[in-house]
Amino acid sequence: MNLDDSRDLIDAKTAMDIVRSAERGEISRDQLVGALQSWKFDPKYRTRGLADDWESRPNSFEAVEYAHMVDLIDEDAYRRIEERVERDRSLDL
Repeated sequence: MNLDDSRDLIDAKTAMDIVRSAERGEISRDQLVGALQSWKFDPKYRTRGLADDWESRPNSFEAVEYAHMVDLIDEDAYRRIEERVERDRSLDL
């Protein structure tokens, strides 16, 4: 599956929209991972603590941290998403 195809499968405006779609069972874990790997996140923020910024910044990488905390994605998927995001950010510099 092409990563861009995963993003097209759902109507999401933010990364947290994608996570919520997975929580509701509207998309599979593979679709979730593919969509998050290709997502363009807002810059990282840290207002209080780990994975709490998704509440006020739903398009931040903290949505991925939340998905990991509630077991929507495993450690391997988390690392793959994080590596892709970091690689994309380094290319943007």
